[in-house]
Amino acid sequence: MANELLISQIEKLIRRDPARRGLIGADGNGPGHGELAKAARLFPTDNTVTGVGLLTGFFIPAATDAVGIATGEPAGIKVGNAETDGPLGTFVLADVLAGLEIPTTVITDQLCERVIQAACSNQTRNTFEILVSPNGRANAAEWRAEFLERTSSRQISHFVAVERVGPGYESTKLPGQHREPATDQRNTNSQAEWQPGHCCNMRGESIDEFSADLHLLIEDAEKQNPNTKVIGIGDGGNEIGMGRFPREELLERISGPTPERVPCRISADATIVAGVSNWGACALAAAIALHHDRVDLLERHSTDSQRQLLERIVSEAGAVDGVTRRNEPTVDGLAFLTQIQPWITIRELLGLQP
Repeated sequence: MANELLISQIEKLIRRDPARRGLIGADGNGPGHGELAKAARLFPTDNTVTGVGLLTGFFIPAATDAVGIATGEPAGIKVGNAETDGPLGTFVLADVLAGLEIPTTVITDQLCERVIQAACSNQTRNTFEILVSPNGRANAAEWRAEFLERTSSRQISHFVAVERVGPGYESTKLPGQHREPATDQRNTNSQAEWQPGHCCNMRGESIDEFSADLHLLIEDAEKQNPNTKVIGIGDGGNEIGMGRFPREELLERISGPTPERVPCRISADATIVAGVSNWGACALAAAIALHHDRVDLLERHSTDSQRQLLERIVSEAGAVDGVTRRNEPTVDGLAFLTQIQPWITIRELLGLQP
């Protein structure tokens, strides 16, 4: 009961909207209440979690005044890079899972690889690996098949998508959605009349050409094992897992020029909605550590280590802020001291030094 209360307090800390994304909103009444506890319960202590795949990396196409370095092009070629939101929290979560001796694999795609590699290069437990999907659809399909064949012996039982874009809908004319509040079942569409759409950023721009279809990896894994658990973590509505919530509820809160293109249709068993996705991943790491009575695993992920990690992925790998599109040590337009505040308070709640 004490752990449940702490997890509830932790969720309140991450359900703030300093970047004014709108999904949670100033009233805090957006979708996702209670989802952190649901997600944490999917990681029990009975050894049923046999392996975890962490999907992350959100590619941000370069603005007109930005120079991209994601693929090593010469100066002046405008490309873009992976954003700073996602890798920081994924590293904390991966490190905690590895500390619990749960086989863990961080999965991304080619254009996000440099940033994810830089984020995870500081692992001291050295017990999780990074796998990279190609972006081309034909090659990606072959890669997924090889991945599932290769990892079948590990029996990956859980996927967690951290700030990972997923496809939406082509049309705004959709059938109604349903969900069952009393259960952990995923929200699904009641009919099959919708047309699959694109993966879009918060501006409603398609980023299909920059993003591998990693949601298909989850779907393929579920065909092999229907008991596979999926957790989504996001802050804008366009991330894998947001299909758990009625699209109409998302549209009420998403802003931008073409909000109807933004909501992701891919659902999950639990979807953590945070003001910043890094917060959601760190909160899940804390909740899992609490359940396993291993808060000590969070000790080294201090405020200072998070600052150093942010600076490294920006300076060494060229990560960009997803809002400003600039290569700077900020997250969703927030300065470090602003975006680290929830983590400082979470650590204090758990008896850890900032």
